[in-house]
Amino acid sequence: MKNLIVDIASLGQIALTRALTSDKFNILGVTVSPDVANYEDLAAFNLEAVRAVSGVPVYKGAQRPLLNNEYVSGKKCVKMETRHEFAKENAVNFILNRANEYDDLEIICLGTLSNIALAILKDEETMAKVKRIYVVGGAMLGYTTTTPTAHHNILADAEAADTVFKSAIPITLIPAHIAEDASKAAFEVAAGEPAETMEARVSIDTSIGTTRGQTVIDVVGYNLITMEPNPRKQITVVTALK
Repeated sequence: MKNLIVDIASLGQIALTRALTSDKFNILGVTVSPDVANYEDLAAFNLEAVRAVSGVPVYKGAQRPLLNNEYVSGKKCVKMETRHEFAKENAVNFILNRANEYDDLEIICLGTLSNIALAILKDEETMAKVKRIYVVGGAMLGYTTTTPTAHHNILADAEAADTVFKSAIPITLIPAHIAEDASKAAFEVAAGEPAETMEARVSIDTSIGTTRGQTVIDVVGYNLITMEPNPRKQITVVTALK
């Protein structure tokens, strides 16, 4: 069984609850990242979803994007209350402690990358011990996303995504357009289900403009005009499920 942490925001609850009952994963905890203005309701929503099938601990973490994000401030989760208790530890500390404890730790990110980015910024050396991160985000141009160029999970905290993709941690990117349920696809890929992939260098547009949050995939590896190599590390991009 794979030792996993699942980081979630407002999408992917059905896939998460299925994974919690799977014999392929040992889910150590669920951490909640922000992609709406009312974070407490979002956290309660995810706690209720987890408690419907499992006693796995749920951790609250970053309550807002790394930088002030007007896109997130305009989004809201349904009003939610819970009788269940959250884990006492902060999500960022939980992630770092498990990275030190497990040498095979993997993380599946179904939402924004805020908690992961904060963990990297707090202790990059410890986060480098993480075996792999699976990121649901980005999409082919023309696919129905949040904006014409950006997917919700990236746009909601573009700076966090940029921090994670610049890190030394091995990453597998699951773009939203490859499956009807990209969150479910992420668990399938993590479980070792066959998939077509390519190696590419990925950057995130953090500009303040119409292309903010765009996931730029470079399969060439160098600037076609200057011929200078792209300094970013290669990551695995899933192109299709078999």
